[in-house]
Amino acid sequence: MNIAIILGLLVALFYGIGTFFAKIVCEKNPMFQWIVVNVVGIIMCSIILLKYRNVIITDQKILIYAIISAILVVLGSLILYYALYKGKASIVVPLSSIGPAITVILSILFLKETLTPTQIIGITLVILGVILLSISE
Repeated sequence: MNIAIILGLLVALFYGIGTFFAKIVCEKNPMFQWIVVNVVGIIMCSIILLKYRNVIITDQKILIYAIISAILVVLGSLILYYALYKGKASIVVPLSSIGPAITVILSILFLKETLTPTQIIGITLVILGVILLSISE
């Protein structure tokens, strides 16, 4: 099996379990969850920077993309935790999982990536599943 597939599944597992615990915290205080996630992220980044000092990129275009990415991910997590506070995880989390489909569309449009017919069917089924889960309320 391709290492990227294994890693992708591992990400899904970590996100799924992590978001489950985040829902428990967010029922009390979504801002606290967001702060803890970001503080832990800063600590982990500091450790990585100490170990791998050469990870800093000086290319301004790449640095701007990294900053834009970070801002959007941090804002997205804040909105996710607030949504978990206001709503049911069984609705909020599937809706938030449409994000990868957006990534795929942007990758096709701007990075010239291609999909096989099987991948197109799979993504379509995932999006339909998310829609069905969200309208069952």
